[in-house]
Amino acid sequence: MASAYARGRLGTKRSAPVRLARVAPRRFSVSPSACHRLYVVALVFVALIVVTGGAVRLTDSGLGCSNWPECTAGHLTPALHFHSWVEFGNRLVTVAITVLVAVAFVASILRSPRRRDLVWLTGGLVAGILVQAVIGGIVVYTKLNPYLVMLHFYATMLLLVDAVVLVHRSTRDYSPGSARLLVPRPLIRLFYGLLALLALVIAAGTATTGAGPHAGESSGQQVAKRLPVTLRDMAELHSTLAILLIGTTIGLVVALQLGHMPERVRRSGRILLVVMVAQAAVGYTQYFTHLPALLVEVHLAGVTVLVIGTMQTFLTCTYHPPEAVRAPVSRRAPAPGVAVGAT
Repeated sequence: MASAYARGRLGTKRSAPVRLARVAPRRFSVSPSACHRLYVVALVFVALIVVTGGAVRLTDSGLGCSNWPECTAGHLTPALHFHSWVEFGNRLVTVAITVLVAVAFVASILRSPRRRDLVWLTGGLVAGILVQAVIGGIVVYTKLNPYLVMLHFYATMLLLVDAVVLVHRSTRDYSPGSARLLVPRPLIRLFYGLLALLALVIAAGTATTGAGPHAGESSGQQVAKRLPVTLRDMAELHSTLAILLIGTTIGLVVALQLGHMPERVRRSGRILLVVMVAQAAVGYTQYFTHLPALLVEVHLAGVTVLVIGTMQTFLTCTYHPPEAVRAPVSRRAPAPGVAVGAT
């Protein structure tokens, strides 16, 4: 009777409260800002390894440590010798960056909120460093084979591109549908051509170094082989491709200035052109002054800045809004008498 009376008075039987399953919070998480700082440091170290690697070659210290991963047979650290310590110092930078990118990879996994693209990019850094270390060991055992030295340098450039994209994405929302082009699509296609030209210029530049006087070893026995091509021919090819690259960049910058583009895109293009012209000036100066080691090192640093600037300008052409920081979910129990999830 009471049950029937209650049903008749209320009309329908009240549904039972739905209990939500508790999700155990992570014991440890890393904030997006902390991850971003880690990524910036990783980018700095990748750029540093380009400079230290160039110093090894330009001081003829490539065989300062004749073994790998040990410096010499039975000895991890080198003796008190200049060339040995230059080579060993470059290896220490490699070890430091290996630890750093491993920490960055773990931080990406523990990041709150987690982003799959950042996990993949930091994983790419870890894989790239390991591949580069293996290539470096083979370079030592093959007595500085010029083709492997070129491959080693190219692997570092790819690491640099990965790190630039990682830093850029770490504070931006890259969810589907969030992007908006700031330049017309034909200019994006032109930019793809510019990136391909830059890759060719870098390849020709490393080949020019492989044909030049800086073999990377100081034994006096010409252990390191050189490329079977004259330095003049490779330098002319390299300079021709560089002029074509500058011409393409000028066309891109003019198009950006004449179109209705955001000022930050225009400014980025102008800065890129200035860096490119300065890099070309250093290149011609070093050639006509018979490749002094200091200028070659400045040219290597310029390549690093140029790759960073080119990628940054390319990424600037697309707008992605800043990443929204998710508000913490309240874990307070529902008020008495309130059915969570009741309809």
